[in-house]
Amino acid sequence: MTLPRGAETGAAAGGGGVTALDSAGFEILDRAQCFSLLSRATLGRVAVTIGALPAIFPVNFCMVAGQVVFRSGEGTKLTAALSGTIVAFETDWECEASGEVWSVQIVGASRVVKPTEGPVVAELAALRSWAPVPRRYLVKITPEKISGRRLPPRPD
Repeated sequence: MTLPRGAETGAAAGGGGVTALDSAGFEILDRAQCFSLLSRATLGRVAVTIGALPAIFPVNFCMVAGQVVFRSGEGTKLTAALSGTIVAFETDWECEASGEVWSVQIVGASRVVKPTEGPVVAELAALRSWAPVPRRYLVKITPEKISGRRLPPRPD
């Protein structure tokens, strides 16, 4: 998945060509840029707390109506979703050929998708988990905070 150079810069997002950089030289992405990158990814990580300690789980996911949605079996992620726990989510990508890397992080409440949420359920029928055990539940994370950073491709 190689993005055209400049496709996600401040100029492309209506930022007038000004791109903010963090102290490490990474481009700071705005909300729209983060959602654009999220829509292209399929593997991420969900972070929850267990007894005040962090636990991170890989998940296959997709974006539906601005929410991260993934399948879950019974266990920690489902328990968090059933109680509406605030979780963190992260996905990233690296292109070794060009040197471009990016990362997007979300913090938000997790909830189980109800069968009555027809559009979400219908859109996710094909979402599969890599896990060998079936994942019967759909979990969504509604972003309350979103941030992202990107190191653009190396100049040729």
